[in-house]
Amino acid sequence: MNSDSIKVLRVVSDLYPSVVGGLGIHAHEMSKEQARFGCDVTVYTTKTDSRPMQELENGYKIVRFRSIMNLMGNSFTPSLFFKLIHTKNDFDIIHAHSHLFFSTNLCALVKRLGSPPLVITNHGLISQTVPLWVHKVYIPTIAKWTFESADRVLCYTKEEKSMLEELDIDSDKIVVIHNGIDTRLFSPRESEESNNQILWIGRFIPGKGIEYLVDAFSILVREHPDLKLLMVGWGPLKDDIKQKVQSLGLTKSVTIEDFIPNTKLPEVYQNSDVFVLPSTQEGVPRTLLEAMASGIPIVCTKLPQLTDVVNGCGLMVPTKDPQALADAISKILCDKDLAQKLGKNGRANVVKNYSWEDTVKKTIKVYEELI
Repeated sequence: MNSDSIKVLRVVSDLYPSVVGGLGIHAHEMSKEQARFGCDVTVYTTKTDSRPMQELENGYKIVRFRSIMNLMGNSFTPSLFFKLIHTKNDFDIIHAHSHLFFSTNLCALVKRLGSPPLVITNHGLISQTVPLWVHKVYIPTIAKWTFESADRVLCYTKEEKSMLEELDIDSDKIVVIHNGIDTRLFSPRESEESNNQILWIGRFIPGKGIEYLVDAFSILVREHPDLKLLMVGWGPLKDDIKQKVQSLGLTKSVTIEDFIPNTKLPEVYQNSDVFVLPSTQEGVPRTLLEAMASGIPIVCTKLPQLTDVVNGCGLMVPTKDPQALADAISKILCDKDLAQKLGKNGRANVVKNYSWEDTVKKTIKVYEELI
């Protein structure tokens, strides 16, 4: 069977642009590109704004479900279960995203009851919004059961595959497919002049390490008084970060934006000198790859799954260490040759190893093998 005849049901809690974040953008871009390649794509997702319950956008169909409650960022949508039961046989493949969401747990249950092949993409094993004690209970029980229900589990790196194998998930059904970036859209700026801006993009939630970034910036501006920090995103910690910025007297140097459309993001990257990822927990975020594709040097925390990605393209620092963050950023700002070298290496790395078209094609190939 080829992609022209594959009917794909994508189930995801968040979908761009209703929800801005790596998961939602990934699901949106994957659905759009699979439709472009000839797949018949339908997305079941949570209704989070004023957009209609059903619509056709970017070549794929969207069906939204109302949530009865939200717990630690997880929407509970019982009506989704009944819809899955009723429509499961209308599709050739069900592709759910992240074991951390109720919607994916429902897909696993439907698979156990009898459904087309189920694919689950792991977008990071640990949630950044849930206390560690919850994970200690959830991961070896419900999460493991959810993964075991799938016919294939997709993850971004070999390190993530190893984590899944430690859960005793069958290695033969785990497939490593890198996250991908449109390198035509995200490309380096022409000018090599500094704009004195460092950039962070993400969600204002625990685990992103943004409090350490603000502390690091307060150290940096003593040495670089004209330096600016642009933070783009939303989330429950946003007001706390704004208060922290104010208390440190940084309001003139720090700009916080709620939302920048994905089509405008290339310019944001191009206007920045360093992209900072201070997370304490993370998968392989699209923002990191977008920055690298844009030729921007990286400063990020030493997380195992990011080491191979960032190696030669940026500087890595310990987690929860504002001084180390500040020192690494300052080193790049003060050494133009280093900044250019890291930026060029990042661009070359993404072009060679993280093509978005390659990601989509490899995902479709997984579907074809299961049908």
